[in-house]
Parts: sequence; structure tokens; C-alpha cells
Amino acid sequence: MSRICRECRAGTLKVVGLGGFDDTIIVQCSDCEEEYELEPDGLDEGCMEFVEAFELELQRREGANTDEGG
Repeated sequence: MSRICRECRAGTLKVVGLGGFDDTIIVQCSDCEEEYELEPDGLDEGCMEFVEAFELELQRREGANTDEGG
């Protein structure tokens, strides 16, 4: 699979985070803004997209902890 959106077939997919159980990645299309989950190597990038999603999720969680005063 490439980073082309499977819904509109025009936009580029961007990794935005991890799925609910932290075992999938969530991607979003730059054109149609469709968001969906893929397996950790769902973009055929040697699981580097999973690493990217994990880092984004860590940043999001650290930001949430900072906002809560923790």
C-alpha cells in the first residue's frame, strides 16, 4: 500500500496516532479528511509508520498530562 487515500484515491495519508488498543495506526487523508485504522505496517514502510504513530501518541499523552498539572 502507498500513502494514497483508499477512499478518494487523490489525497495523501498522514499518520495521526495509534488506535484504541495501541496496536494499529490511525491515518488521515489530506484531501477528503477521511480517517481510518491500518495494521502497524499498513503502509508497507517496514513498520516505521508504527514508530511515527507511537511517537505522536507519546507527545499527545505528555501534553495531556501537562495540561492536567501532572
